[in-house]
Amino acid sequence: MRLILWGSLLALSLAGCETTRQGRDRDYDYYGRPPPRPYYEPEREAPREGPRLSDMQQRALDNCIVLPTRQDRARCRATVMSTVR
Repeated sequence: MRLILWGSLLALSLAGCETTRQGRDRDYDYYGRPPPRPYYEPEREAPREGPRLSDMQQRALDNCIVLPTRQDRARCRATVMSTVR
């Protein structure tokens, strides 16, 4: 009994829905196809220049390479860059 009830409810709920390709094509015949989506090419960003470093700042930044760990090198670069205006 429950199966019949659920089956009839499902049939009633799907009766008004046309989800088939034929139904969609029929709508396109009447209303016409929607226009294609325009293609927008993303704008390319110009390459950025790095900040202007003094000679002393540049030497300090170059010397960060010789530090033993990646964390020390990152901390060194952050310290040097914090002195840039």
